[in-house]
Order: sequence, then C-alpha cells, then structure tokens
Amino acid sequence: MNSLIIEPMLDNSFYSRYPEKELALSMLDGKLKITLLCHLGLIGTKRFGELKQLISNVAQQTLATGLRELQAQGLVNRQVYREVPPRVEYSLTELGKSLLPLLDMLYDWGLKNLSLRPSSLGDVYTEKRLTLSVIEGKWKIIILCHLGLGGTKRFGELQKLIPGITKKMLTQRLRELEDDHLVQRRVYAEIPPKVEYSLTGQGASLFPILKALETWGEDYLKTFCSVN
Repeated sequence: MNSLIIEPMLDNSFYSRYPEKELALSMLDGKLKITLLCHLGLIGTKRFGELKQLISNVAQQTLATGLRELQAQGLVNRQVYREVPPRVEYSLTELGKSLLPLLDMLYDWGLKNLSLRPSSLGDVYTEKRLTLSVIEGKWKIIILCHLGLGGTKRFGELQKLIPGITKKMLTQRLRELEDDHLVQRRVYAEIPPKVEYSLTGQGASLFPILKALETWGEDYLKTFCSVN
C-alpha cells in the first residue's frame, strides 16, 4: 500500500475540522462496505458467489464495485487461483482484520439498542446488520461525527462543514437519522425560523464507536498515507 492509492481520496471535502476521521469514515461509509467487512471478518474467506448469496438483493456490479474499493484501500485481499473455471476468493488483509474490534462494537450497540426493532433480516447477524442499516449510507457517519464532536448545529453550519454534500442529500440524511432516533431536530419560533440538529441519547451512545473509528483512521494515515 502506498500514498498513490489514498491521495486521490483526499479531495477538498476532507480539509475540514476532522480530516483524519472523515478520511477513515469515507473509506467505510457507503453501501455494502461495512457489510462486506462483517461477512469476511466473521465467516472468513469467501468467493464472489458466496458473498452475493449472503447479501440478498445486491446487484453483481454493486458487489464488484464495493469489493474493488475495499481492495484498493488495502482492507480486502483478492486471490485468483489458476483453475478451470477460475476460482477467485476474497479475505480481509491484516489492516482489514484490525477493524474487527470495531465490528464487535457495532454488534454490542445493536444488541442493546435495536434488539426490539422489527426486522425481516432473520439471520444470525440481525443485531449487527440492523446497526449497520442505521449508520450505513453516504454521509451518515460523517454527520454523526460532526454533531457528536462539534455539538448542536444548524443546517447551514452542517452544510459548510461537509462541502461535498448537496442540500437535498443533507436534508434526506438528516431525516433518515431522525427516523432512526439518532438525531433530533428542534425548531425555534423565530423569524426567520431557526432549526438546530443534535444527537439524541441513542445517537450519543454511538460516540465510542465513532471515536474508535477516528483512532483507527489516524493510525491508518500515519502508516499508509503521506499527508502534508
């Protein structure tokens, strides 16, 4: 792994208050990434077809893209065997394995906070996958980080802190976090109206996980990136 792979990811959106955290979280943030790491970490080496069976309703192209990104980030290894037909297997690298304690934290949080939530998942990873479902998706974790570290924020303040996000996407993500009881929205009867967002108690309980992700991201940058 060298800085050539990582540096293109350091666009202007990361030169903000929490560059190490935002880089690390951007590597994990997004559809399927954390889910893939969970499966490979908990079950072990898997072929492409096996992963597709484990993750229902995922398109082949989406799965391939997620694996390719994790491989480029040094979290997943791809091994091709010279057989007919060719056999391709995916496994976690040592760097990827270093994320396993964080995945355990996700499981514990889900077991405590989401075990009573209705779910159609019906498998042995229900708590973990429910936890992932409320924080997975582009921008969600970064929004939680800003509210957790920076405290209560107005909509415009959040938009300035996350320059890569559109107004429509920020509105959507905040609404989803509200629906999952991680973020609360308070409207003040003023002219013009003032709206502020903050973490709920349940959202604040995610903070140890976010801090652990930050520490992991800092170690990653120190080890694999050359940031001026």
